[in-house]
Amino acid sequence: MLATEIDAFKNVIGIKREELFVENLAGFVFASPTGMISSKKIIQNIDFCRNQDLNFLQQQQTWLDQAKQQLQDQIKACSNTELIIVGSLAFDTRDLPELSIAEAKNTYLADAAKGEHNNAFHLGSVEAKLLPQHAEYVGGVQKLVDLMQNTALKKAVLARVVDLTVTEKINILQLFYRLYQANPEGYTFAYAQNPTHHGWFMGASPELLVAKQNANVFSQPVAGTLIRSEDATEDKLQAERLLASSKDQSEHRLVIESIADLLTPFCKELHIPKKPSLIKTQTLWHLATSIQGKLKDPELHVFDLVSVLHPTPAVCGAPAQLARALISELEPFQRNLFAGTMGWSDAYGNGAWSVNVRCGRIHDQFARLYAGAGIVEASKPELELDETAAKFKTMLNALGLNTEQLIFTE
Repeated sequence: MLATEIDAFKNVIGIKREELFVENLAGFVFASPTGMISSKKIIQNIDFCRNQDLNFLQQQQTWLDQAKQQLQDQIKACSNTELIIVGSLAFDTRDLPELSIAEAKNTYLADAAKGEHNNAFHLGSVEAKLLPQHAEYVGGVQKLVDLMQNTALKKAVLARVVDLTVTEKINILQLFYRLYQANPEGYTFAYAQNPTHHGWFMGASPELLVAKQNANVFSQPVAGTLIRSEDATEDKLQAERLLASSKDQSEHRLVIESIADLLTPFCKELHIPKKPSLIKTQTLWHLATSIQGKLKDPELHVFDLVSVLHPTPAVCGAPAQLARALISELEPFQRNLFAGTMGWSDAYGNGAWSVNVRCGRIHDQFARLYAGAGIVEASKPELELDETAAKFKTMLNALGLNTEQLIFTE
């Protein structure tokens, strides 16, 4: 895995959880299995505009080039080579990136082992609204399955949102810490450019899009999912079922083959295990593959890898352009940063970027949570609906909520 203690972050600083960020100030935290980078000092938010003459890949590359140039300009202006780019690309170019230039520190939580005392949420009554409703989502899945029988579509990820309105203001620092505690082997993030107006985007992702340190490149795609059981014996059987599932293995292989094809031109070595491994979260079993490689050009910028990999078939589909068009048609909301990529990059082109899943936008007494399921020809619509419900639980559990507490409205 990627170590975040690179030359630009030699000194690892222990801080208390209350010092990670300030709710009403712009900030960024990105925790990986090997370290944490945090910032309470956003120097500049990068303003982007859309060029209607560019296709998806061209637009994304243009935005990333703009971010790189603005970082170099800011470093030159203030003579601080430790400035980095932080933030997120959106799922597609209908939404602008949210990227900032920041002073950041390589940190760790000095009080992480002190438990969860006084860490319970008291949110009062909770109004909830699903988009789309169950029947509409099941119909969308069936439409995708039908299209796979007579079109080029091989996979598409169909998502839902649940909007929550609570009577008490959500404590976002507490929420982040609960996500972080429950996700030690994944990527836990929180980011806000303008928290007063737009709140915080936060999540606990199991999936690494790409990380780069000098000549080393890493990726850990996740595709193929089964719901965990509270019964230990049944939970073990669920893990075995996932490993044996031809549907999930096929879905996973499609993602791995796509990423391998995209990384190969950049690498002189690329190691991809022949079989995926099992990883688990609080609520789900996943198939994951840890990919490692050596770049031909150690000075290649991580953005050059992000631009070709994002979004992967794990959150979009294949072929990508057709899947994006169908997602836009079938989902009654824009994904914004959901299924985008969150991370950081330094002045030397090193960095780490996760996939924005198990996440939501939190603002005062409101939360929009996201969940998607990968649809392939063998998919069963009702089971995909259940999968999205299980994926919502990552954020719901961190909020101290279960589905019985939610009062659903039309």
